[in-house]
Amino acid sequence: MTTATTPRAGRAADVQDRPELPPRRWPIALAASLILALLAAAGIVVWATPVLGLRTVVVNGSGADDLGPQVRAAVEIPVGTPLIRIDPAAVQRRVAAVGPVASATVARQWPHSLVVTVTERLPLATTQADGRWWLLDATGKPYQQVAEPPPDLMRIQLATPGEGDRATMAALGVLGALTPAIRRQVTGVIAPTAYRISLQLTRGRTVIWGDNTDTDTKLLVLPALLRQSGTVYDITDPTLATVR
Repeated sequence: MTTATTPRAGRAADVQDRPELPPRRWPIALAASLILALLAAAGIVVWATPVLGLRTVVVNGSGADDLGPQVRAAVEIPVGTPLIRIDPAAVQRRVAAVGPVASATVARQWPHSLVVTVTERLPLATTQADGRWWLLDATGKPYQQVAEPPPDLMRIQLATPGEGDRATMAALGVLGALTPAIRRQVTGVIAPTAYRISLQLTRGRTVIWGDNTDTDTKLLVLPALLRQSGTVYDITDPTLATVR
């Protein structure tokens, strides 16, 4: 009896005393290492190689055809530069500094392009500064030099043309308020200050406009006034308009 039960007890003891094997962790570590290696390689490809580099600059928006060459020159980024290393805000500042550009936005377009969307300035008049002719837009900025003033744009004489200049803005305000019938007779605007605006008319006539106030009343008075004989029409105070 004793010899029959001894082996079974020994086998049970062997099973209970056998140490447990540690779990195999190397497949997880290997997978993690491979993933990290792939991420590092992808980062190098994106950040330091031309695989996802700049190839084209796309210019959209108003005036894109005319402004395209100037905008592309202002981008100033070599072909092949990784897109991720391009600062759109810096490119936007350079493009916005191009004279005829009123505003600009810049965005990456993966895998190989920068998209620049521009809004072109609209010329309202021309003026002289430093002996040169310049185009003026609604902001009063002399933004582009021209050899000769375009015949379809009004010439404005200003002391200090520019954005924020009161005389510049007042003269543009008067010009924008003129009716088509009056504007056809105007050959130029003189505005040494915001309070001394005058209009040069055909046949050697002059309208002393004054400042950019009472515009509606002045425009009501002026047509009847111009039917009277004279060369100087003073509507600084439209309630006391005079002709001489």
